[in-house]
Amino acid sequence: MSRTVRLRGVGPAQAGGAEEGVERVPATLLTGFLGSGKTTLLNHLLSHPEMADTAVVINEFGDVAIDHLLVESAIENAVVLQSGCICCTVRGDLVDTLTDLLAKRASGALPFFSRIAIETTGLADPASIVQLFVAEPLVAKRFRLRAVVTTVDAVNGAGQLDAFAEAGRQVALADLLVVTKSDIAEPGTAAALVDRLSRLNPGASVLAIEQGRLSPDALFGAVPDTLETGGAVGAWLKADAFEPADVGGAGSGRSAHGNDIRAFALETSRSISAQGLKRWLGSILSLRGAALLRMKGLVKVEGLDGPIVLHAVQHVLHPPLRLARWPTADATTKLVFITNGLPAAGLLASFEAFCQEDRAGGDD
Repeated sequence: MSRTVRLRGVGPAQAGGAEEGVERVPATLLTGFLGSGKTTLLNHLLSHPEMADTAVVINEFGDVAIDHLLVESAIENAVVLQSGCICCTVRGDLVDTLTDLLAKRASGALPFFSRIAIETTGLADPASIVQLFVAEPLVAKRFRLRAVVTTVDAVNGAGQLDAFAEAGRQVALADLLVVTKSDIAEPGTAAALVDRLSRLNPGASVLAIEQGRLSPDALFGAVPDTLETGGAVGAWLKADAFEPADVGGAGSGRSAHGNDIRAFALETSRSISAQGLKRWLGSILSLRGAALLRMKGLVKVEGLDGPIVLHAVQHVLHPPLRLARWPTADATTKLVFITNGLPAAGLLASFEAFCQEDRAGGDD
């Protein structure tokens, strides 16, 4: 049992969630670096009959939408955003496109669709699109982000992670990592990449595929349901997959060589007031949000029988949930982070500092 809880003043981009009584359309974001096999995977997925009710939004950077020509299925429901990257220059066009798709579905101008797939360019930063589903009222009220799926090339992926920050961010934001071209990679290369991806993003599931072959059942089965649709907290958080941060030493959890992206978990038995939590979130999201690639967690709040569930991507906090009871025997705060150069010791110290705040003023 859960209900939405508003924490006012936590950051600049709180949209307010879904309209009451309106079922939001689930959206899957398909991202991955240049040449990683996104279009091949999308084309194969859409060849399955169970994807016939899927609307497709394709972002092609350039004047000729070649990717659109390669997507052979669901053409009636395909929309192409051209001459810009979906995460920046055409971000407003994406908002217009999503709302227009709903209007055309309602009028019968488009066949009925029950979900949406959005393919980005290889250079897109998925964080801004994830934020759009939370922070843009026109989108947040009618759509929910089901999952971020990131393709990683088994042949070139390791080098791309070393050389390009975008590749690392795409991995960090993923709910599901799909390793492509494992059939043509050198022996052991794909396995080494899977190990590295698991260190970069311990909370994501990893699948290795060949020639883009992945069924919708396998794809969606590898992604846990969101909490708002009844997903289990443990499967969503995956706290056990994250190594505890060594806050006393120089290290800050697990990292992959060649970049500053680190994944770690923090745990504390201390509780925090609702006001202190609001202030802490406001502080880290506004001051260090750019380095906070992703945060998930259960927080022990004074006076509540269950935890507050948090999920943030950079500067944007998803609407927090209040659980009626703790899903685990130990009622302790557990937070998992994927950061870019953000030290674990500082995060834990800041949280505990707000736990000690004078709470005499109460909540705003």
